[in-house]
Amino acid sequence: MGRIRDAVVTGARAVRRIPIPSTLTHQALREARSPQPPGHVLKSHAIEPEMVGRTRTVWLDEHRADNGIIVFLHGGAYVSGPFTSDWAWLSRQADARDCAGLMIDYRNAPDHQHPVARDDVEAALAALVADGRLDGRRWVLAGQHSGGGLALVIARRLRETGAVPAPSAVIAMSPWLDLELTNSGITETDQIDPVHERRLLRGAARRYAGRTSLDDPDLSPINGSLAALPPIHLSVGLRDLFLSDVRVARLQLEENGAELSYREISGRLGLQLIPRKGEDIERLHREQAELLARALAPGS
Repeated sequence: MGRIRDAVVTGARAVRRIPIPSTLTHQALREARSPQPPGHVLKSHAIEPEMVGRTRTVWLDEHRADNGIIVFLHGGAYVSGPFTSDWAWLSRQADARDCAGLMIDYRNAPDHQHPVARDDVEAALAALVADGRLDGRRWVLAGQHSGGGLALVIARRLRETGAVPAPSAVIAMSPWLDLELTNSGITETDQIDPVHERRLLRGAARRYAGRTSLDDPDLSPINGSLAALPPIHLSVGLRDLFLSDVRVARLQLEENGAELSYREISGRLGLQLIPRKGEDIERLHREQAELLARALAPGS
């Protein structure tokens, strides 16, 4: 593991910025949360909130679930989310496939600590199985930032337990794979106050992990097995703090013979409060749509 990590660390010049207190940043993140879909998503889909135990979920066009289901886990460093960018991605891809989308609004720190997010997702999936809503239907698990890391945790646990049918594919966008933030190059990958961002993420990790060690594979999936997972699309921005960790994950997945699509884009991808635009993002969306088309195709 150490050799792989060292091999993929890259350097870039860090720019010093005046730090903002992390408590204010966490407050801003919580206020940026979009528990209801934005207007353009509300207009495009039949929206159906549903409580599963204590977990809030939101359906986009559940009536199209026979065409497949995209289950989405939002970003927000386990202290916030979903954001407009989460809703926009799910809306776009569900529209493209004429299928249903399901946002699992797992509970966040500081009010809720590990393993609440993991348990919320597993409870929602178990409820779908119990209700027969996964019977004969194909589904894909997707997420970005903390949700991307959580998606890999869930995929691994589903492989181990078999309690829920495995997803046909996993899409992880700039996933947070290591809550310890042990990568020595992590402050070297962004030109916009990376030191402060690392401080923010360390605070968020401590708030969510509680008494659980940050190296636990259910918090930091890079420390768990990435073998025998469904087909995966993995992506990251060249200015994302998680760049080196995602490159490590790519090598591990390739060594395990995973069916992997991989994309690095210019600029940032992770922790988006609003959707990004541009040629890179359009290319990324096309690749993700291609995997969704294969994964959700009848009889595939």
